[in-house]
Amino acid sequence: MIKCKTFIVSACAMLIIATGTIIFSQETINDIIINNRGVKYGESNRLDEAIQEFDKAINMRDKATAKAYHNKGYALEKKGDLPQAIKNYEEAWNRNPKQIVTGERLGHAYYQTNDYERAIAVGEAVLKVDPQNKNVPPWLADAYKKRSTTAAIKPEGIEKQPVFLLSIDAMGRMGLFYGEKSHYGGLYYTSPHGFRYVPDDGLIVSVPYTIFMRIAPVPLFTMEFTVENPWLGALNPSGLVVQDEKGEFLFNIKNVSFGAGLMVNHYNSRSAFYRRYNLTDYKVGFIFGYKKDKAEAKITWYPRMLIMDARSSTGKTLDVGSLRIDYSYEAFPSIRVHALFYFRDYYVFCHSMDWRVFYGTFYRKYQNLASYWGLYDMGLGITFNDLAKHADGTELFSVTFEWLERFYLRDLNNGHPYTLAPNGQGWFGLNIGKFAKGKPFSGFRALSQVLSLRFDEKIARNFFMYQKLIAELADQNSEHHEFNLQVGMGIKF
Repeated sequence: MIKCKTFIVSACAMLIIATGTIIFSQETINDIIINNRGVKYGESNRLDEAIQEFDKAINMRDKATAKAYHNKGYALEKKGDLPQAIKNYEEAWNRNPKQIVTGERLGHAYYQTNDYERAIAVGEAVLKVDPQNKNVPPWLADAYKKRSTTAAIKPEGIEKQPVFLLSIDAMGRMGLFYGEKSHYGGLYYTSPHGFRYVPDDGLIVSVPYTIFMRIAPVPLFTMEFTVENPWLGALNPSGLVVQDEKGEFLFNIKNVSFGAGLMVNHYNSRSAFYRRYNLTDYKVGFIFGYKKDKAEAKITWYPRMLIMDARSSTGKTLDVGSLRIDYSYEAFPSIRVHALFYFRDYYVFCHSMDWRVFYGTFYRKYQNLASYWGLYDMGLGITFNDLAKHADGTELFSVTFEWLERFYLRDLNNGHPYTLAPNGQGWFGLNIGKFAKGKPFSGFRALSQVLSLRFDEKIARNFFMYQKLIAELADQNSEHHEFNLQVGMGIKF
């Protein structure tokens, strides 16, 4: 019997192929030996030892199966059937991520099919296990270059530009109020102290929400549509914007993206002139993006003067402007840092004779008035991308931490609304006319710090979810802090 086993082992050894890309496995014979040994332990009632032997056999069988899948993949690759080869390499890599030769072939196969994101992920995984590897670095370096020249600007939390993406999220607001506080010389007081749910008026539901859709039928062209009830911080009044809609169209040429958009804002509040008005504003904007190597930037600008109709229309008018600048840099393969500047200005004009406004503003001028609210954010963030990955390198879980410095501006019932800024409206509340009076920032109202922690999970191939914890800590000029939870989900193809 011993001579028979020796002959089988010798015959199998002669089948080893010299190229080294087909993996030979002798575990089949060892598997039989170990299983027999486990059976004997079991018959002798040495159960713990029997279990250990069977565990060895299972582990050995998994590794042997990984080698079989690799060998099949290599044969298919030689045959010219690269898609089927990739499927078998993926199965082998999933069963045994330490099988270096499989990682080499799988990463190179991704590289050959222009799937640079996965090629890079698998190549980096191989180098972590085998830092001295000589086969991966040549094509990995070229994959980095080609990814940087062909990839479009990526949305937050998504590892690859999809042809279609749809996401929906909503936020619950919880305020921690300081207690009774006098306003306008005792005209009214804030509510009692403690935690309380904070409603936020919206056209669909009275919470902040966002519905986002991106369509990229070809790499050259991208369309983005957004419907949201934006969260404007803890201090701005509810109803200042009950909903906004954006439609943006981008052309992507090499490293540059440029395009235009239309933004619509809806106001429904008593915040201006102490009477409720239902107003709508339309704005045309411009978008410019640039990406090179590991850095990318994007500027989205909706100028307040385009289209401004305050002088030409009658009655009351809403006028909105915004400027957003995003910049990010991939400091390491798994770490990305970003900076944000987001400035939003909201004006409600009264440019008609209205006795209700005259009485409501305590007998002030009832024509050519404007109330203004500004929200200026400046922030930094960091994202950790590879906290969990699939065997093929696809990202499954990431975490983003962000800090914002938030400036609140306000100037109610301004009697000179058409003066060029800075006049206490916008530009951080700067007012040149009041420099000599010691109030250069008369439009400044309050300051807060906004800290957030976001989790992104890929649940399935085309389905993802995300959650965001937000804490806004306001200064003494406000009436409450906020602790919010945002939950979202989406699909992509």
